[in-house]
Amino acid sequence: MLISKFNSIDNVGEQVEKKFNVKLPLSYIKFLDKYNGGTTYRTKVKFGRKKDDITSFYGLGETDGTHSFEKLEHYGVIETLSEKKLFPIATNSGGDYYSISLDENNYGEIYLYYHDLLGKKTKVATDFIEFINNSTSEEIGHIKTMEEREKSTIENGYGDEVEMLRPIWKEEIEYFSNLVQEEVIL
Repeated sequence: MLISKFNSIDNVGEQVEKKFNVKLPLSYIKFLDKYNGGTTYRTKVKFGRKKDDITSFYGLGETDGTHSFEKLEHYGVIETLSEKKLFPIATNSGGDYYSISLDENNYGEIYLYYHDLLGKKTKVATDFIEFINNSTSEEIGHIKTMEEREKSTIENGYGDEVEMLRPIWKEEIEYFSNLVQEEVIL
């Protein structure tokens, strides 16, 4: 799996445990200490015969502005999940939460908690290492330039929309140009 990690923080795993009064599995603590979460471009996790995407892992402090534990805390997500003995670690494009079980009966197992299905959850992996090992990512690769996008849009008959699309393209190009992917190794 590839990740574009968030800003490094010393002992971030320990800080997360203290801040949210949880005891997390060592493999996940090591991941936090090394990556502090991060963006996972076009990443899929396979569980059973199903696949789902992973868009980002949550981090502490300065992240991408969206995927931070502080934001989850502000919106009450951490409190809601802790009542179910789960701790959120990542999200998919649908806004569902990959979470680590803190229940002594299945401690460390990874679940996909569906935010809009009245608390339904699906087991994804027996532990964090399996979760990472069952996940694959695509490399970002070539980022189309403004000129390439304009040419393609015009060729496809949408030349009248180029002006409207330029700010979106600019933001997208800047975003992807700043992502540096690396293999997750624990």
